[in-house]
Amino acid sequence: MNFEFTGFVSLYFAFFLVGSIFIYWVIPKKFRWYTLIVFSLVFYCLISWKSVFFLAYSVLLNYFIARFISNNNAKVDVYLNDHPDLDKEAKKAYKAKQKKIRKTILVLGIIGNVAVLFVMKYLNFMIGNVNSLIALFNPEYSIPLNRWILPLGISFFTFQAISYIVDVYWNKYPAEKNFLKFATFMTYFPKIMQGPIIRYGEISSELFGEKTFDYVRFTNGAKRMAYGYLKKMVVADTLAVFVTYAFTSSNIPGFENMSGLETFIAVGFYFIQDYCDFSGYMDIAIGVSEMLEIKLPENFARPYFAVAIDEYWRRWHITLGTWFKDYVYYPLSISKFSMKLGKKGKKVFGSWGMKIPAITGLILVWFLTGLWHGASWTYVIWGLYYGAIIIFSICMEPVFNAFYTKTKINRQNKALVIFRHIRTIFLLMIGRIIFMSATMSDAWNIFLKMFRFDQYSLSNLNNQLGYISIITALVGFIPVIVVDIIQERNPSTPFLDKFNKMHITLRWSLCILMVLFIAWFGYYGSGLPHFEFGYVQF
Repeated sequence: MNFEFTGFVSLYFAFFLVGSIFIYWVIPKKFRWYTLIVFSLVFYCLISWKSVFFLAYSVLLNYFIARFISNNNAKVDVYLNDHPDLDKEAKKAYKAKQKKIRKTILVLGIIGNVAVLFVMKYLNFMIGNVNSLIALFNPEYSIPLNRWILPLGISFFTFQAISYIVDVYWNKYPAEKNFLKFATFMTYFPKIMQGPIIRYGEISSELFGEKTFDYVRFTNGAKRMAYGYLKKMVVADTLAVFVTYAFTSSNIPGFENMSGLETFIAVGFYFIQDYCDFSGYMDIAIGVSEMLEIKLPENFARPYFAVAIDEYWRRWHITLGTWFKDYVYYPLSISKFSMKLGKKGKKVFGSWGMKIPAITGLILVWFLTGLWHGASWTYVIWGLYYGAIIIFSICMEPVFNAFYTKTKINRQNKALVIFRHIRTIFLLMIGRIIFMSATMSDAWNIFLKMFRFDQYSLSNLNNQLGYISIITALVGFIPVIVVDIIQERNPSTPFLDKFNKMHITLRWSLCILMVLFIAWFGYYGSGLPHFEFGYVQF
């Protein structure tokens, strides 16, 4: 029998989790956090032991970079206290010199993080582009591609590490002196594969504080986990069969056999599948953490209720969006370069010119967002597509405001809200087609195919899934819709708080029904393949 530990969707994970939780709660309070580093390293090694070197490199590099920066800050304070006779200019010069040293070390740390990410994730992409240029002059020669594996979770733990050393540089908090605590922060197993991207200042007290067992919080975590498995194993993995077939078929003649209706359904299924796959992972990760009484940040806030693209991205993959905002957009916007650019822009374009720094920052952010998702020009175009929409809305905001003022149209008008919602879904649909397509030519063909209203055959859909599997997935998606609607109407109160107020008989009946539904249609009964979580590849 082959042992294959694939993370949350592996049957072996159940044994790993039960053992980890038991050990965690029987160990004395002050030693519990030690078990987290052990569990996390075992978890990571079981999934991808070949990636451990890269994780260890990140832990060691950023621990010492942050310690140097933090020690330098302390050194400045000590030196100034020991030399009270220094005049103002001398103090200023000394501070400037030490700040320059800290900044140099920070830059080296960022380069050290990004360099590994670039080599492992983007080097082949660069080589491929260089080979395309070489082929114009010498078709016989090409640079060989590397065959290295992509380290598990590298995009996530690299961004987490960068935020840590930057926060220490900004003096938000001192560097963690305890190496094992820092290693625990970097490797904590529920978030290591695909987030959320956590900040040390937000999570340290959660990881290392002494805990007392809380039955309600523990059971809430178990319920959240089960809800995540419902999303992933019943809904996402079922629909992924047809979504994968539809989009991979765009590269081969078989794509022509897909009807327009099937293509439209495939794109609609992808909306559901992607949301349930990614948010399902987050529900499991947050649920596991709640069982350990560790609070992780939410990464989704019902994104399909958004009525604008910028609002959608404030609700989807929240920790990635806030990371780019805090560590790319804001620093660039207030940089000397942006200030000069804004002043020059105002002279040339008037008040519109003041928007140039914001636009420049958004272009960079969305270029990097696309590139973060994958080493492909379609990902870059996908990112810039959303950046262009948001930039357009910013530039047109004064026009829209004037229009609403002049026409006295209420922005909360139901018809207008429905229109804006449909418009947002349409724009997201185009984005998702680009995201899943290998080339822009494929994306265009899929888009055109969707609106071939003369083609209604569902033979490919039936062959790949079958109607029973489709009905099962859609029935499994009903609780997701219901929970999101309830939560959207009252976002300040967590759904589980409402759920726990139900009569105990109804509450337990629903929990047992959900577990049986997952066991039968998700793990045992579907007869369909199971897929890795989609964002693991990033």
